[in-house]
This record gives sequence, structure tokens and C-alpha cells, in this order.
Amino acid sequence: MNIIQEQSKDHSKVFPLIEKAFLKKKHSNHQEQFLVEQLRKSEAFTPELSLIAKIENKIVSQILLSKIKIINEYETTPSLALSLFPCCQSIKIKVLAENSSNILII
Repeated sequence: MNIIQEQSKDHSKVFPLIEKAFLKKKHSNHQEQFLVEQLRKSEAFTPELSLIAKIENKIVSQILLSKIKIINEYETTPSLALSLFPCCQSIKIKVLAENSSNILII
């Protein structure tokens, strides 16, 4: 499996994969593929944090980290939100640094 940065040419292949991944999920509004499209156009989008997994040159999964702020009555904390296909949610992800090139999936 190769994990690489997603490119704009990959978007049309990722869209139906996201749609299919959430199709039978009970707690889904089945609009996740549109949310990913919106995130890509947002200020929070960081291309280096949008990754795809390929097996034999075929895209099999996508992971997207987005910048967010967690706000409570005392403070605002910068953080990252993670979007990952349901089929891959049991994979352990270790972030070794704040740089996407240092994300290790085991």
C-alpha cells in the first residue's frame, strides 16, 4: 500500500469511494462526499493533509485532516479534524509530528 498526497486529478475517483463507504452506515446523512468537496474549497483545507491510499495504483481509501478550533468558555485550542473511510477506522494512526509526511498508519 502506498500513501501519497491527494491531487486534484484524484477527486473524481475519491468522490464515489466516499459515497460507497458511507452508503450503508446507519449514522450517516450520506452527504460525506459533498462535505469533502466543501472542505477542499475552504480556508481550513491543507492539501498536504489530504492523503490517499493506493494498492496496485488503484485508490482504495482517503484520509483528510482539517484545521479546526475547539472553543469552550475558557479557551480556544487549535486542533485537527480527521475524516476517514469507515472501513479504515479500525486502523491505528500514530501522528509522529505535525507534518503529514510523518503520519504512520499501522
